[in-house]
Amino acid sequence: MSARIHPHTKVDVLIAEDSEFDRALLRDAFDELDFNVSLIFVGDGEELLEYLQRTNKFSARELGPLPALILLDLNMPRMKGIPALQAMRADIKLRALPVIVLSTSSSPRQIAEAYANGVNAYMTKPAHFDELLDTIQKFGDFWLSVSRLPDPNVLPVVKPANASCP
Repeated sequence: MSARIHPHTKVDVLIAEDSEFDRALLRDAFDELDFNVSLIFVGDGEELLEYLQRTNKFSARELGPLPALILLDLNMPRMKGIPALQAMRADIKLRALPVIVLSTSSSPRQIAEAYANGVNAYMTKPAHFDELLDTIQKFGDFWLSVSRLPDPNVLPVVKPANASCP
């Protein structure tokens, strides 16, 4: 479903963020901006993949459909953001999910690495709440209003890399 076409449908946003403080700030920002979203939090890249693949502690739960968007921190324990992104892009069921990095790092090398591994956008976490509100407002305006999100339950048709185009 597209958030643009179905404005009354809640959009599930999965957020991989290990900091409880940052999670609270993100909750507050989304609440204050009143976007029609359901926020789901996981603590690191490993838990992100377990949630998306419905394994381990997420295997017995009725989780509903896959999220429409993923916000991904890069510096997390156990599995960092880039390896999690690489695993998602290697999985036919997950590779089309839009992934937006939200990281404190503004390192050109990390930004380039994120894009080289298939991230859809890269945002730097602001230092102050009013700046975070502005960032999340812009994020929501684009990803939840302007862009058309893929239905996370429709598998894309993927041709092998060596297949010739008609």
